[in-house]
Amino acid sequence: MKTIDLPTALDQELADRREVMRLVSQGKRVSDPDLRRRIHDRADEVRRVMFEKHGLTDMAVDLIRDGRDEG
Repeated sequence: MKTIDLPTALDQELADRREVMRLVSQGKRVSDPDLRRRIHDRADEVRRVMFEKHGLTDMAVDLIRDGRDEG
């Protein structure tokens, strides 16, 4: 099992978020390959946890149908 230093991991995530917000506010894309890898790794982890906790979800179809019915 991999051990991570939680404060360091949280500091890195906060720094990454700030960098992404800075780039977006300037209308730029994330071009740093290390930052892109960390973003994708975190997204994969969130997807994995959501799948383990809730299974396969099909929220988009319900949201689209709800939007159509309200109009």
